[in-house]
Amino acid sequence: MVEANPLTLEDSYNQFRSATVIINEEGLISSYNQTWLSKILEFLPYPAESYLKMNYYRVLSEIPGTCIHNIQLIILNLQKVLERTSTGYACELSTLTDQGYSWFRLEASLYKTSLKPDFIGIVISYYDITPFKTLEAHLSHASSQIKTLRGMLPICAVCKRIQDEEDEWNPVESFVEKNTHAEFTHDICPDCIRRVYPQYSHFLDEC
Repeated sequence: MVEANPLTLEDSYNQFRSATVIINEEGLISSYNQTWLSKILEFLPYPAESYLKMNYYRVLSEIPGTCIHNIQLIILNLQKVLERTSTGYACELSTLTDQGYSWFRLEASLYKTSLKPDFIGIVISYYDITPFKTLEAHLSHASSQIKTLRGMLPICAVCKRIQDEEDEWNPVESFVEKNTHAEFTHDICPDCIRRVYPQYSHFLDEC
């Protein structure tokens, strides 16, 4: 296993862009970086100095707007990492705030350093993926608004109605509106004006 250097507030703030926290085998917080502290202070009312040695599972469970069943599953998997029955764990976690949902990707792995041979714990990193989730939701919504027509369409050679999947014959306008998000507005093309309304065709020649 690659050995890690001890994590302190100062160097972790400079080295890690993610919110990072280390817990020991009892689930107590041993260290964290400034990014994690700043983020957790947005959700919980405890003083900044109180988080060291606090039970991490308790902190996780008290974050408002999170699903308790998801939290229980996360805690279970973190404990599996500590028990060496799992080499690591990753998941996505959502929190409901006044501004809407915030999404984070949680990544956890076993933490051990030769500088503290007796210490074994987990290093847990959080990455804010809210912008990506927002974009994903927008793309999903946009995709749901798009309908395309594919394949062979049976169309009457005389009246130009189209046969649908229920064997009904529909006018072109009705068929397209039913199977796409397009809407029709009617006009008259220049060729039809000359054929049907020849008395007005001179207006076309003046354009």
